[in-house]
Amino acid sequence: MYDLIGDLHGHAAELRQLLQQLDYAPDAHGVYRHAGGRQVIFVGDFIDRGLAIRETLQIVRGMVDGGSALAVMGNHEYNALAFWTFDPTGGHLRPHKPVHIIQHLETIKEFRSKELFAEWLDYLKWFYTLPLFLELPGLRVVHACWDARYIAQLRQWLPDDRLTPEFLLRASRPGSAEMDAVEITLKGHETILPDDIHFFDKDGHRRTRMRTAWWRDPAAATYDDYYLEPIEVLAGQPVDVAALPNASYYQDETPVFFGHYWLRGEPRLLTPHSVCLDYSVARGGELVAYRWHGEQVLTPAGLVRVTGIKG
Repeated sequence: MYDLIGDLHGHAAELRQLLQQLDYAPDAHGVYRHAGGRQVIFVGDFIDRGLAIRETLQIVRGMVDGGSALAVMGNHEYNALAFWTFDPTGGHLRPHKPVHIIQHLETIKEFRSKELFAEWLDYLKWFYTLPLFLELPGLRVVHACWDARYIAQLRQWLPDDRLTPEFLLRASRPGSAEMDAVEITLKGHETILPDDIHFFDKDGHRRTRMRTAWWRDPAAATYDDYYLEPIEVLAGQPVDVAALPNASYYQDETPVFFGHYWLRGEPRLLTPHSVCLDYSVARGGELVAYRWHGEQVLTPAGLVRVTGIKG
């Protein structure tokens, strides 16, 4: 069965500790394995923000290439590919604006030497081998959002569910169907806030668009439940479903595991069939996993968190 691990963002010490808690140990080649044959599934976002990005990549890639783990692409790996890919019309597919450089800065710093930059270029090639999502017997894994409409589109365009350089170019064009599908799958649904309302995100940027809880029925939710950040003036109000473009929510009974959303507080299930494993390890939170034994209805007992860093 599988042990699903949330966003890492260069936090190798927490990853090693969590793997130990889950009874994985390094083999003669340093690859973490489980004696009982279990596998890890990583939900993406290995890079940026933390101070041990190279070590994190070494652990994750070693496990994936060694057959003891699977992994999906996170939006930070996707952004990195676009950041380092030249645009035929000039510049890069992800423009080198200050906000993009700052987000990627710890990774740039870690691989800044000539020798390590060659290693970084090899990691960029490896990112192309990561699927955008996984559908395995009994479970689904995606970095941010499992919306069947966009998953179906991506399957049409990408038969093996992996990016190609040509698709990356098309998906970098604003307004394209390819961009919409990738953005929603790797970054989630967003909606424009009503009445010129705004908020400031975790990095202090002013936002007028809000990430939404795609796993909840908006017609049965208040804004407290449906928005991923609290908006005081909307507290307790029912969601205006008529104002939501393209609204849908996850209704399947196949468990879906994801990260991305910088949750805080006590790790918890979102619904009986969905769980977010990102509890903001890069912002002083915890690294969280779910130990899955094949159950269709998820249980809080499956959640595992790092209980302390050893050495």
